[in-house]
Amino acid sequence: MTEISPNSANERRRYFRVEDEIVLAYRPMASDEVQESEDARRRLADTFSLTANLDYLSQQSKTQLHRIQRSNPDVADYLETLEKKIDLVARALVMSHSEFVDQPTCHVNLSATGIAFDAREALKEGETLELKLVVPPSLAGIVVYGKVVYCQEKGGGGFRVGVDFTGIQESDQEFLIRHVVKRQMAELREQKQNAD
Repeated sequence: MTEISPNSANERRRYFRVEDEIVLAYRPMASDEVQESEDARRRLADTFSLTANLDYLSQQSKTQLHRIQRSNPDVADYLETLEKKIDLVARALVMSHSEFVDQPTCHVNLSATGIAFDAREALKEGETLELKLVVPPSLAGIVVYGKVVYCQEKGGGGFRVGVDFTGIQESDQEFLIRHVVKRQMAELREQKQNAD
């Protein structure tokens, strides 16, 4: 799991942010949990982040698949079918987590290094959270750890909470970068079509 350095205010500006709809579950972590071994945290992330990890591996193997397509299209088609099967199994495993069954999406501001979302209850600045994200349309599951950087009361009730990620797997961060870029490109296309 990648630890993100605390002096990342300038670093974070390198990452784009988008408004998005995802399934989100979070929980504050007790101080003794925060001290838990990195191995235990990594096991949880590896189990839940299966689809993001598979997406990361698929991106890495694209070059080889293109070479196979040129020399043997039938084998390439078969490999793509296998990849789709594996993806379906991974999605089913992510959605089998009881807390995500039939849970609606929520509106967030998302980047590869942090997230902002609405909460019913106040969270303390500096508090460590475990966050589980399911990102449509791929339904990639991601587990990240983060610190609350602000919690502002909203007019009409509730709070807007900003969290900087402090622990994230490299494959999950790569997935979020690609997801955010795709969302931005889709938004730009939509704006262009509306302008025409």
